[in-house]
Amino acid sequence: MKAPVEISFGADTTLGYVRYGNGPTHVLVMHDWLGDHSSYDAVMPCLDGHAFTYVFVDVRGYGQSIELAGEFTVEEISSDCLMLADQLGWTRFHVVGHSMTGMITQRIAADAPSRVASAIAVCPVSAAGNRLSPEALAFFASTIEDDEALRRLFKFVAGGLSDKWVDLKVRQSRDTVSPACRAGYLEMLVTANFVDDVRGLETPYLVIVGDKDPGLDSAAMTRTFLAWHPNAELHVIPNCGHYPMQECPPYFAALIEGFLKRIVGNSVHGTAPELK
Repeated sequence: MKAPVEISFGADTTLGYVRYGNGPTHVLVMHDWLGDHSSYDAVMPCLDGHAFTYVFVDVRGYGQSIELAGEFTVEEISSDCLMLADQLGWTRFHVVGHSMTGMITQRIAADAPSRVASAIAVCPVSAAGNRLSPEALAFFASTIEDDEALRRLFKFVAGGLSDKWVDLKVRQSRDTVSPACRAGYLEMLVTANFVDDVRGLETPYLVIVGDKDPGLDSAAMTRTFLAWHPNAELHVIPNCGHYPMQECPPYFAALIEGFLKRIVGNSVHGTAPELK
């Protein structure tokens, strides 16, 4: 039997979004620095729309929110997402963040700990930010306008995917991301530091990395997310780079939903999260 799932575009809230599924468990999903909600298009058909309602949000400057100006800060994204949850009528929900928005899962959990049932951080930058050398910062900044530099970045982090995939990612990024917001969020990434606000948060966490992601590896996660969050667990996806939702969609869907269903089951039975 086909799941009664439906994709709809949000126009009645501050942030734009795509909704998938109509299940009782609510999941807010955020994208990375280089693309909007459509980075998750390949994984959507693999998700359980009976059990979950997913809202794939576009933060300011991306996708459905591309015309929204802002300060482009950690605090602003958290506030916008919590406002969206209010408008959706979600009192308690799960959050998923990828890369840049990995740190936003931490900010939201710190800002509203009673509302965040669990968090999933995918190939994430942490609350400590991503301090870059002057040379690396100059390269990342160049990708905002330079297609060849952006192509090199996607090729570097993608774990060996085809040139055709890289070309598609470049076009997706150019079509769905405003250059002004990219510059603002890059500043956010390299200056953010709110570790003291998240240290000791008891929110159940699943941290996911690919074993071919060159910068955000398991050692980095052990020093950050796993060191700060007592209820965090790490999963390393084999033969995968920085985009598991595109590189291995069925596996990624099974991984996150296995975690979410375990958290929901533990909540129903009043037990603490069982970490692996």
